[in-house]
Amino acid sequence: MVTYTVTTTGTVKDVSVVEGECEEEVFMRPSVEAAYRFKYKPRVINGEAVEVFGVLNRFHYRQEGMQEDSQ
Repeated sequence: MVTYTVTTTGTVKDVSVVEGECEEEVFMRPSVEAAYRFKYKPRVINGEAVEVFGVLNRFHYRQEGMQEDSQ
């Protein structure tokens, strides 16, 4: 799980992994890098775009090609 801020232009900044939410370090960097590529429609309040802090996103990884042993 990562947390970040969505800017007034809809880009993402200040991405970080939520402490205790990722047991495998190998997934931290790809999750942060993926979050930086997100694009949002900016939040508008009273006709003005505002930053949104503390957005959370959980990534799920699955290893393909692994089959359970049927014996």
